[in-house]
Amino acid sequence: MKKILLIWCIFLLVVCAPRKTAIQTEGLEEVVVFGEEERVATVSTTPVLPDEEPLLLPPPVTEEIIVPSLPPRESQVPAPPMPPVAAPQKVYGFRVQIFASNSEENASRVAADARQVFGEKVYVDYVAPYYKVRVGDYLTREEIEPLKNEALSSGYRGAFIVETMVTP
Repeated sequence: MKKILLIWCIFLLVVCAPRKTAIQTEGLEEVVVFGEEERVATVSTTPVLPDEEPLLLPPPVTEEIIVPSLPPRESQVPAPPMPPVAAPQKVYGFRVQIFASNSEENASRVAADARQVFGEKVYVDYVAPYYKVRVGDYLTREEIEPLKNEALSSGYRGAFIVETMVTP
């Protein structure tokens, strides 16, 4: 059993080991290819005689260019850091819902019309499976009642007040 395992390991080493292949190209350079990878290394640019070892050339020297930074002029005073801008806080409030549809296109069309009718912000919210058109940002029910009545008188049948998150 040990012999079979040993033979199997040797077989795997032979099969899986990378192969080194040397290819002579017109006597001017020797190209070494390792395994099936696409790396090609040029070893020498002089003709290789059969009795000589190929001469390995050092890699080309690259020069790093350092550009000194200029000191800031006296007139270039750095601006003070901007204070962090807090996102508008959302709180529970009220809006008037004037339309609901399962088509985003219809909801967008009604929202565009509502922007012209009302002097309020108009929102299109997606609450599966409907796109809902809602108007206004109010904190109390008493403040939003006149907007609901205006929506009903403007022809938005079935307009009603909804409690939702608003940006006051």
